[in-house]
Amino acid sequence: MLAPFAVLVRALAAAPAALARPRDFAEVARVTFAQGLWRPLGFIAAVSLLVGFTLLYIFHRAFSGGGVPVRPDKIFALIGSMHVLALAPPLSAILFAATSGSAVAAWLGGMSLTRQTAALRGLGIAEARYLWLPAVLGLALAYVVLAGVFTGGMVLGGLLYLKLQVPALADPWLVVTADLLDPPAARAPFRARALVLVALYAGGIAADAVAKGSSDKASADAVTAAMVRSVMACTLWVVALELASLVVLYGARGG
Repeated sequence: MLAPFAVLVRALAAAPAALARPRDFAEVARVTFAQGLWRPLGFIAAVSLLVGFTLLYIFHRAFSGGGVPVRPDKIFALIGSMHVLALAPPLSAILFAATSGSAVAAWLGGMSLTRQTAALRGLGIAEARYLWLPAVLGLALAYVVLAGVFTGGMVLGGLLYLKLQVPALADPWLVVTADLLDPPAARAPFRARALVLVALYAGGIAADAVAKGSSDKASADAVTAAMVRSVMACTLWVVALELASLVVLYGARGG
């Protein structure tokens, strides 16, 4: 459980040495971006678009078929983009851990299995500088980008649904983006919570994937087990942080 923290600390401590060898940093970062950003980009975009469209479909059908004495366009104006603030961080984090995190863990695990990391140590090359730092920073940046893509996909999916099914809304773009771009005072803490969670997930998933992937492996089964453990661990603490942050938020607001 403490290995991700140790990897993160050692990787950051190696930053000055990495600055002296930018070519090595760029080489590992390039592979990390290929595994953690470009490959899952289309999948993340498609899932977020469907989630944003489907959520507003569910809201609309629930209101129109449930006897709620409020016009659907007014309901959507009240909901705004709160569903995006609530769901984009945890869903994007879980998908990122299952795709990008597991891919980088498998890549690093394969290097350990084929004794490439042992060869680095034999040559006197520090893993923290050569592998861990660019992998952690690359994965963290990849998650921030993909979280933005996921948020944009949810907004676009909601916008498409409102334009197609709720023509009474004068400005659907303003409805689905108000709490993201210019939230009222009552909703500003929810946007702040979402931003803090994205930052925590970026560093946490990256550190966990690198820690579990770079541990010594003796078989292909060990590589697979490390991937699965990373996804499970990240999913569990994403859920834990979501619940804990809600308790803190609503506790600070007086329930």
